[in-house]
Parts: sequence; C-alpha cells; structure tokens
Amino acid sequence: MRGGFGIVIEHVVDPLADGFYSIAGGAVDAKGKLYFIDRQFQRIHGWSKAEGLSIVADAPLDAVNLAVDKSGDLLVLSSAGRDATVYSIDPAKPADVRVIAPAPAKPHRDAATVLPVNAWANGEFADRIDPATYQFPTLADFFTQKMGEAKPQEYLSLDGPLALPAFRVWNQGPDDHQGWRWSDTLDAHGFVTARPGTRVVLTNGSENRTYSGLVGDGGQVTDLKIVADRGGESVAQDAAGNLYVANGQVFVHDPAGRPVRRIDVPDRPLQLVIGGADRRTLFVLTHHALYAVGI
Repeated sequence: MRGGFGIVIEHVVDPLADGFYSIAGGAVDAKGKLYFIDRQFQRIHGWSKAEGLSIVADAPLDAVNLAVDKSGDLLVLSSAGRDATVYSIDPAKPADVRVIAPAPAKPHRDAATVLPVNAWANGEFADRIDPATYQFPTLADFFTQKMGEAKPQEYLSLDGPLALPAFRVWNQGPDDHQGWRWSDTLDAHGFVTARPGTRVVLTNGSENRTYSGLVGDGGQVTDLKIVADRGGESVAQDAAGNLYVANGQVFVHDPAGRPVRRIDVPDRPLQLVIGGADRRTLFVLTHHALYAVGI
C-alpha cells in the first residue's frame, strides 16, 4: 500500500509478547538477544527466538535503562539514589548486583560511549534571551549546546568497553524510592552506543528531528547534522545506513534521509532496537507490548 508522497505503508509486525505495564530501556547482546525493562514492576526481561520471553531479574532496584557490555553483562541505570545509581549484573547470576561508582571522566578510545537515544532541549530552565543581542536562541541552539557539553564524571563498565557519562540529575523529594529524579539518561526511552570519533544518531523530540553527531570525550556530541526531518521517541540505524524513526508509527528513511516507507504498529512505538542473530530484526517496544519486524 502507498501513502502520501509515494511512501510504502506496511503492516507486517509480529507480536512477540504483551501484558506489560511500561516497557522500555532495551538493549541487545552480541548474539542479538533483547533485554528490556518493565519499569513499573522493576523487572528485567529477555527475549530471543530460541528462548522466547524470560525474566532475567526482578529485584526492586528501580532499573530504567540498559546497555550490554562486551562480556555480556548488563549495565543498568537505576533511578535509586539522589544522583541515580549504576550497577552491573550477569544475566546468568542476577542476584550478584555490583554497584559501579562514578569516576572522573577521561578519554577512552577503546570504549563505546553510552548516550540517550532521545533528548529534549527547549530551554525550559534556562534564560531565553541574549541581553547583548536581544535575540532568543532557537530550539536547535538549545540542542546543540546541550549535546556539546562534556560530563565531568562517568560510569565505566566492569570489563571496560562501555562508558556512561554521568548526566546531571534534578531531584524532588527524598533521596529514597519516594523521590523524583530527572536527567537526559533517566528520561530517555533507551540508550545508543558509539565510540569516540564515530557518529551516532539520536532524536531531538523538542524539534521532532533526527540528528547525526560526532561523539567526543565526556559524552560530547558535536558536528550535529539533521538526517531526517522527523524525530520522536527513538531511532535505530541498520548496517546499510537506513534509519527507523519512532514517531507515532515507525518511519523508514534511506541513507540519504529520504522517507521511503512507514511501518504501522498497533500501539505507539517508544523504542526501536535492531537485534536478532543476524541483526535483521527490528524490535519495537511500546508501553504494553513487544513487536518485531524483519528488515
């Protein structure tokens, strides 16, 4: 079926599991197995074609987002604690929770940087006018400034190849589980990783655009370029350079940024992750269900 501007509309989604409360924070390991979090119930799930749906961990540790390190352990960002907490667990031994303390950030040419796949920057808590020029910064200006900031601290995975910058955390209420906390990484629907010196794609929800940027030290992302004039909740890039953007439905853009097709999903997609043994499966996480699309 073709929609406006000649875009192909597809309805080929495979429902994998449902009945969740609020899933997100997904990541895949080296074998393409998906891990994700049902945040309301503080439960980490796994899914693979061979095993189906599984429960990896259900300790009440306020898990929010995941990344997978080289050894296959999960790097878990938790909302527990005043400035959030990061810990590592082996999926085979989930009871062995190892807390990772923040450390001063330093260059890691052999480690990938973990970044939020979606960000919001509208200057809500910033002065909006330049008194020298009497001009207001644009949304793009806010985003460029936010992404270009180096973080002074980081969390380094226990085996070394993942560095999660310690984004600033805003707090309201007590420091325990009753308090509220916000940060770019806590607010994100998931993570994306890239090595310093390479480019990463992420969405700017405040502009509703998808950007490519150059990853630097301390979590900096510079040389930002618009790669799709549509943003939203998440984006994933396949090996051929095609972009899959979650924005109400899943919109596919070719490597040149041209919209080529739309994948309709029964529920609003919140996070997109490419996995599977051959990296040819697009996992689509919605609030209450998990879907897959062959790519």
